[in-house]
Amino acid sequence: MIIFLDANAIIYRVEALEPFNQQLLATVQDLVEKHPNAGFAVSRLSMLECLVKPLREQNNPYIDRYRGFFTSSGLQIIEISALVIETATLLRARHGLRTPDAIQAASALSIKGPVTFLTGDRQFRKVPGLNVLLIS
Repeated sequence: MIIFLDANAIIYRVEALEPFNQQLLATVQDLVEKHPNAGFAVSRLSMLECLVKPLREQNNPYIDRYRGFFTSSGLQIIEISALVIETATLLRARHGLRTPDAIQAASALSIKGPVTFLTGDRQFRKVPGLNVLLIS
């Protein structure tokens, strides 16, 4: 099983934003207890979404923390392939997702096998076939 982290889930963790960080950690712990061999994945888009604000603000500690997160061993980064873009286009057309959200969902859907998508955004619940767990 793969635990896919949406950009907001990454931000909750890396910036330790409470109460979301604790909820995220509890959810991940529960998932890992149920699926001891679970892996983690993110979309390449998340690097852009997470790093823009720290780069704009020249917040070097957060830049370093994000770069460390994205280079963590065992973290699978889903590239924005032609298939991901095609799926994202369909999701945007059919379900009205914003482009970044459509790419995030399409990235998760491109993974073979069971995936749990962790996010703070309820909009993802309308994506068929996406197993969404909300951090709220």
